[in-house]
Amino acid sequence: MKIFLHLGEPFWRAAGKREVEITLNDGESISHALVALAQIHPSLAKDLDGREAKPMMFVDDEEALPERILSEGAKVHVVWPVSGGCGKTSEVSKTSEV
Repeated sequence: MKIFLHLGEPFWRAAGKREVEITLNDGESISHALVALAQIHPSLAKDLDGREAKPMMFVDDEEALPERILSEGAKVHVVWPVSGGCGKTSEVSKTSEV
């Protein structure tokens, strides 16, 4: 079956493209898709192995775990988790009033 991997930062820069089409066997999961992606684009292997941080995956706009079984034509979005910020909204308001 064919699936489409849409790559967010920094993945698309390492792959040199934003979308990669791969072929998997029926019943395979996101984990299989990530292994196939790393084989096609070895420069992504270290970012996809989850040692530093695990990429987030979305299938057809819903967050998905690596064990999720894929179906023909699935669109898998692979993005780097984002964190940070400046704290609670009330804290921001207090500092901005000064």
